[in-house]
Amino acid sequence: MRATALAVALTACTPAVHPQGPGTYDEELGRKRTAPADAAPTTAAAPTVVAPPGKGTRTGTIDRARLTAVLDAGPGAFLRQVEVTAHLDGQRFVGWQLVQLVDRASPLAEVDVVPGDVLLAVNGNPLSRPDQLQTVWDGLRKANEVTAELWRGNTKLELKFSVEPRI
Repeated sequence: MRATALAVALTACTPAVHPQGPGTYDEELGRKRTAPADAAPTTAAAPTVVAPPGKGTRTGTIDRARLTAVLDAGPGAFLRQVEVTAHLDGQRFVGWQLVQLVDRASPLAEVDVVPGDVLLAVNGNPLSRPDQLQTVWDGLRKANEVTAELWRGNTKLELKFSVEPRI
């Protein structure tokens, strides 16, 4: 339902990835970088208009017991429900772009996310590295709210769900 759907939307960021362009090669490791890979996008590229509501929900309540069950199953089980790809601004990672929902019966189908949406952060935390995913995943156990920041084209979108009962 919405509880697991939001968790999927918020953590869908690593498996089933289709990287765009070449990765970092050994000879590139010593080169000076202009911005860290997990830096926030520049304000010139940042969407400023709020996306109009879609068919799914953007707010609601997540049952803590259902969220805990999803968390107990682990990120791998959760991430098998989606296919994502890295969204880049030039060579700089911006977020994870949804390619498709693999499991149409997934609770994510009830949330306002569509292929092409780019997940930027969950509860204010970026998800560009595996350790960041684990930090978000672990933090969801005690979270009273789950928020996801996304881009849809040139518009911004926020999903915001309260977790009940509160801790």
